[in-house]
Amino acid sequence: MHLIRRVLFLLSFASAVSALWAEDSSLGNIQGVVIDEATRLPLQFVNVTLRKSGDSTAVTGQITDSAGVFAMHGVPAGEYYVTQQMIGYRPRKSPAFRISPDRLTVNLGKIALATSEIQMDEVQISAEKMLFTTSIDRKIYNVERDLTGKSGSVSELLQHVPSVQVDIDGNVSLRGSSNVMFMVNGRPSPLVNRNSSTVLEQMPANSIERIEVLTNPSAEFKPDAAAGIINIVMKKNTTAGMNGSVAGNMGDSERYNSNLSLNYNPGKYNLYGSYGIRRNNRNRTTTDDRQQADTSFAFLSQRTSGHARPLMQTASGGWDYQAGKHDQFGLSGSYFGSGVDRTENADNILSDANRTLTSSYVRNRNQDQSYKEAEVTGFYEHGFAKEEHSLRFEFTSSYAPEREDNQFTNIYRTPAISNTFDKSRLKETESNHQVSVDYANPLSETTSLKAGYSAEIQTGDFDNHIENFDAAQQVYVVDTAKTNRFRSHQITHALYSTWRQSFGKLGVLAGLRGEYVDLTSNLVTLDSSISQSYANVYPSLHLSYGVSKPVELQLSYSKRTRRPDIDDLNPFPEYSDPRNVRSGNPKLRPEYVHSLELGCQYRQGEISVTPALFYRYTYNRFTWVTRALNDSVLLTTHDNLSNDQAGGLEVNVTAGVAKVVSLHGTASVYENQIDASNLTGGRRTVNTWSSNLTMDINATETTRLQLSSNYRSSMLTAQGHMSPSYTLNAGFRQQFYNGKLSLLVTVTDIFHTMKREFTVDTATLHETAVTTFDSRVIYAGLTFRFGKAPKKSRDEQIRYDSGE
Repeated sequence: MHLIRRVLFLLSFASAVSALWAEDSSLGNIQGVVIDEATRLPLQFVNVTLRKSGDSTAVTGQITDSAGVFAMHGVPAGEYYVTQQMIGYRPRKSPAFRISPDRLTVNLGKIALATSEIQMDEVQISAEKMLFTTSIDRKIYNVERDLTGKSGSVSELLQHVPSVQVDIDGNVSLRGSSNVMFMVNGRPSPLVNRNSSTVLEQMPANSIERIEVLTNPSAEFKPDAAAGIINIVMKKNTTAGMNGSVAGNMGDSERYNSNLSLNYNPGKYNLYGSYGIRRNNRNRTTTDDRQQADTSFAFLSQRTSGHARPLMQTASGGWDYQAGKHDQFGLSGSYFGSGVDRTENADNILSDANRTLTSSYVRNRNQDQSYKEAEVTGFYEHGFAKEEHSLRFEFTSSYAPEREDNQFTNIYRTPAISNTFDKSRLKETESNHQVSVDYANPLSETTSLKAGYSAEIQTGDFDNHIENFDAAQQVYVVDTAKTNRFRSHQITHALYSTWRQSFGKLGVLAGLRGEYVDLTSNLVTLDSSISQSYANVYPSLHLSYGVSKPVELQLSYSKRTRRPDIDDLNPFPEYSDPRNVRSGNPKLRPEYVHSLELGCQYRQGEISVTPALFYRYTYNRFTWVTRALNDSVLLTTHDNLSNDQAGGLEVNVTAGVAKVVSLHGTASVYENQIDASNLTGGRRTVNTWSSNLTMDINATETTRLQLSSNYRSSMLTAQGHMSPSYTLNAGFRQQFYNGKLSLLVTVTDIFHTMKREFTVDTATLHETAVTTFDSRVIYAGLTFRFGKAPKKSRDEQIRYDSGE
């Protein structure tokens, strides 16, 4: 309750501040939309200046948002005109108009800008994007500005993105919650969501254009993410002619990655494709010390060291065709393949309460693992005569097989007995098929409607086969107690509608989404099944209010959910480590979250400050719970907490100094209250904070240095906590031949401080585990761009920014 009262007080305080800032009702308002004359799509970041008609004196100015909209408030009576300027376009001047008591609102409608003939090499230097920008519903991180992240993986890149944290295993969380949905190019991606930590750790960062974070998405988007959405926008050029780029990076310890992208656009159609390969080298060590009560042994000390050499390949391609003035269709596909050879050595020492040694042995593991996923997407879109009035049909289908073969050897020292051998073979297959139809209609300059329907079918098949070596017969024998099979089938139907309306300074976006889910879990080994069917509605509301020229307030609410995926439901354990067993829970219930956020945008010159207050109330939240199966084996599984509350403040600051140094920093602090009384964990409260800071130094027009750091304080779990973590990275880039060739050198985790340390502390179990790996990596690479120099991809930028 203390947390709720604090958040309500902050909201009340913000409302009072906005009332004090509000303008006199006798002052005028000017609004309009800036679009591209050729594509008829909105333009973001256009400089709009209001000038007096008599002497052209500048009165005020603004930059258009992601929908191309500008709105000026508090304008005194008089005669004015508006100018629009953007690099790469011809400047435009509006006709004169008057603000008077009988005409306080002037709507200039759609203003079309035509492209100019300025040399693009000059434009690219002077119009470089900021590292971090914001729009009405999302934060945008421009990867091209991140030197230290481009040579690594997307997982490493996400460590620099505001509001995002990545742990040592590649698991991504958003404002402390791991329930994140990933989209690629504005669409949910089965490829990434199924096994995000594996895919993101292998996906090359130099194939990404930008990353968008939506902490409170509207009802237009799937609600399957209590924390929010991370949208990964891939590079895709639409410039006429043939162009592309090739990049290669070499790192220490035999690491390397490279990426090739090509694009051909002769006019009505556009062909594009890319291929990337990444070879990594991972050495990892884990220490696990635990003490158990009421067991035959009291202490376990486990030291594990492992080495993995994964090879990942990605390929994607597509074809878009403009069939006449109003119709467009396209087909695209992607492939992800990963192969890993892994060796692991686990040294186990067990002793009783008197510290007397009872058992000592080593368990060696050799693993051969492969994971593949193929995805295909097709769409047809019809545009009506009215601008932005469209109907779109789309289908997506993906298939993902995974195979894992493990061979184990147990070497016993105490007591001195013969070695034992066992092996496991795991086959997993998942498929996802989805069809959707989306309708958009701008009913007027201030009103728009969106609606849609989707149907999704998800299936999964897990076959886990365990064998033990029979020394007497000299053959492997199936272990029927551990061999199992599990299948699942889920169908989801969804309907949504959103309504956007502006009332002068006030903008409103309201939405409602209804879903029906039918889920069947089939425990094949036990010849039984569990069925669940449920329906729910998910409302959303976004409000924006232009307080003054540099200040805009935003308030948003949404209800979201997290449904168990196939791994979460599978009750059969995996036994790669007999001392630490994991399994799913077929009775796991969906979690639901009510999310409220109050934000403010302040922009003045080269300074941008974006503070936001947020509050989340979650019930049935998923949590990992560790229990003792017997005196030597721990079982970790998912269960539902009673409820969870989190609220806090996040601040993003961007500043430039004389166009030489630019800084971007993010800091968030929040209080988290967990009610785990239903799991005998009681009520727990912790204050957590995290931050990251990036500094760019533009030594010359072609030389840039970059330093980036991030810090995360301790985090609360149902039975313990995670310890703090900190990293510092550096990068250097030198361009040659008018930017066509670039040299990049990066160093990640300079001081080798990245680690994961968690503690479990209950009445019967105390455990501390620490994992480290060779995170200090040096990369050097070259990137070469060829073909016609591309302009900013306006069509792509606006389409994804608007969530279409």
